[in-house]
Amino acid sequence: MLKNYLKTAYRNLLKTKVFSLLNIFGLAFGITACVLILHYVNFEKSYDRFHKDGERIYRLRYDRFDSEGGAVRFASCCPPAAPLIREGYPEVEKIGRMLHVQAGVSTLLDGREIKFLEERIFFAEPDVFDILKFHFIEGDPLIELAEPNKAFVSSSVARKYFGSQDPIGKVLSIDKKTDYRIVGLFEDVPSNSHLKFDILIPWKNLENQYGPQYYEEWGHTGSYTYLRVKPQTDIAAFENKLDDLVTSQCPWLKEYKMTIDLVMQPLYDIHLTSHYLQEYEVNGNRDNVNFLFIIAFFIILMAWVNYINLSTSRAITRAQETGLRKVIGASRAQLIIQFFLETVLINFFAILCTMLLIKLLTPLFSQISGIPLTVGMWSRAWFWEAIAGFFLAGVFLSGLYPVLVLSSFKPSRVLKGRPGISQRGINLRKVLVIFQFVISLALLSGTLTVYKQLSFMRRQDPGFSMDQTLVIKAPRVRDELFSEKMVTFKETLLNNPNIAEFCTVTEVPGRQIYWDNGAIRRAGEDISKGKNYMIVGVDYDFIDVLDIEMVCGRNFSKQYSTDPKALMLNETGVKWMGFDSPESALNQQVDYWGEIYTIIGVVKDYHQQSPKQAFEPQIFRLMPEGRDIRGHFVAVLNAQNIKESVQQINRQYEQFFPGNPFDYFFLDDYFNQQYKFDELFGRIFSLFAGLAIIITALGIFGLASFSAVQRTKEIGIRKVLGADVKRILLLLIQDFVFLLALAGLFVLPVLIFGINRWLESFAKRMDLDAFIFVVPMIIVLCVTLFTVSYQTIKSATANPVDSIRYE
Repeated sequence: MLKNYLKTAYRNLLKTKVFSLLNIFGLAFGITACVLILHYVNFEKSYDRFHKDGERIYRLRYDRFDSEGGAVRFASCCPPAAPLIREGYPEVEKIGRMLHVQAGVSTLLDGREIKFLEERIFFAEPDVFDILKFHFIEGDPLIELAEPNKAFVSSSVARKYFGSQDPIGKVLSIDKKTDYRIVGLFEDVPSNSHLKFDILIPWKNLENQYGPQYYEEWGHTGSYTYLRVKPQTDIAAFENKLDDLVTSQCPWLKEYKMTIDLVMQPLYDIHLTSHYLQEYEVNGNRDNVNFLFIIAFFIILMAWVNYINLSTSRAITRAQETGLRKVIGASRAQLIIQFFLETVLINFFAILCTMLLIKLLTPLFSQISGIPLTVGMWSRAWFWEAIAGFFLAGVFLSGLYPVLVLSSFKPSRVLKGRPGISQRGINLRKVLVIFQFVISLALLSGTLTVYKQLSFMRRQDPGFSMDQTLVIKAPRVRDELFSEKMVTFKETLLNNPNIAEFCTVTEVPGRQIYWDNGAIRRAGEDISKGKNYMIVGVDYDFIDVLDIEMVCGRNFSKQYSTDPKALMLNETGVKWMGFDSPESALNQQVDYWGEIYTIIGVVKDYHQQSPKQAFEPQIFRLMPEGRDIRGHFVAVLNAQNIKESVQQINRQYEQFFPGNPFDYFFLDDYFNQQYKFDELFGRIFSLFAGLAIIITALGIFGLASFSAVQRTKEIGIRKVLGADVKRILLLLIQDFVFLLALAGLFVLPVLIFGINRWLESFAKRMDLDAFIFVVPMIIVLCVTLFTVSYQTIKSATANPVDSIRYE
């Protein structure tokens, strides 16, 4: 019996190939879009989930508040906190610290020096790797990192420096200061880890880098501190104890009227919610992830609505079949089984198509979303659970209503040509079509909003010039003649006709400034008036090289011997310090941690970060000759010979600063990297908006076709009475246009609210205009007209004699 049911169901699908394919592909596109979104959502939410006991692991953060409540929040912590917590708080099982540095790394391989600038080096305490579980191939970090001058390297770093040779026992020199013997090897850190490192060296070697005083300074940050607490620990109560620790260790806070909070940040929350100073990398956005999850829900709902619409719209066509089956003895239960098996087959074929689409689209989606291809879906339990869930939901939820409708027809009415299609059923299909239009309009408007806001930010004047601007990482390997070499290096470059200008700076635009100071105030003010400022060390030429506008006052100059004790503010810094105007700040004195500096100029606010971020108060200090090893050299090149200019600078750099890797980038590329996460969100959004439009078009095509079939007799009569094709086309299209207009009216207030909510995260935001609402309406209208017109014109141009004889 089952075989007969399946055979009949299969034949019915073949009999109506077009609508079977519309149903199959509509469901397949919906499931594919949903699975790809779930892949992205699961990847974003999988960060750091591979650590054992992750729910008991926290990162200890540092927040500092001034006397007026102004807050500076750090992702890192102060170094002295960890040993004190380790000794005095039984709630903590383990605690460990890490410090991120960039350094020139070199080694000898077969008599040849290999050197690179490595950006993922960490000083680390052994206990960190009792807390965080990374995969070590060789060596035990709990033992080896307890001793100085030893190193662990990742598999990729080992290949980069030593090829196929065994790295164990080899020596790496860091900044030509300290040699480290490689004692261990670890797998490359997973891409879904907020903490990524390539080289690990002992915390005990940190004294060589910063000196012994670094361990004792509560004012310093940069120490990433992780701890695992005992089960059932009351985190709020523990944080209160940490407040007491800070009070006992920092009596000076009372004098400054400052507050320091040590904050326990859950490990699992870091990637999607942490956006503080000194983050190791730019983290994800929980709101975006949740929003995409909601989109996934509505897209699959669209696909199921599409199926329900197409299936119920075929009710009239299949009404006579149902009536005849009942007349010859078929029970309603048998009809339900028959129609239900058709639903099963359609969903089964849709799942097969989904598998194929996912296989084809995965490389493209990996490129768009940034998820590595190594993070596959096929081996993940959630993937097969989702596929099974979509199949069952498609069969039982979207398939149940059409089955019940088709099996409910009464033979007496059907065979008389009155199947009894209720107005309620027609209205339901209209509501479902409106729902599809609403989702399509919302996704298209969202896509336009994202791209328009990105375009708006890119059009903003950054406040500095970045054209043809080459940035070189300052040399870290230095000798006692470095200052003299720096002067000669600069003169040599400026004698090159391919190089227009040159300067040095501690931080170029393109990321948040790392260097801050929280006790700066106007001279003579109470010590409690100190506030936090971002500090930029510049030379005499920085302002001119980047073409930054001076609001008033002057730039640093060699003509003034007092400039080492001078500084400049930006416009936001002027307001932050309490001056009425930039002019009123000139020649005023500033207390900078007990040293007195004079304000000589005010710089116009420029975008250190993207226009998404608000301007921060900045102080510019004179630091000539590139003294800061974390700094940069900036060279403006002539456009004609970019490649040749870079090669010439490389040769001079290696000549003046041997032992240092030449690491460079162009400022415009570096600055524009800040947009990559918003661009990623826009690309993902547009991909699924396109899929939603396809699903909608498939549904409209099916409904238009059946609408034309149902009105064939009417069309024939109208043609006999003189109606032309244009009039008939307008007649059949107007229903869909009316439904689209209703959808537009419904979605408009929702879009205005949602778009304004999203734009709240931008310091500079576009103005809402009709463009982002009208264009999606036009696109959906065009898709609707094109889709409906094909079947309508076909019916309208048919012979009216055949039309009137229909049925």
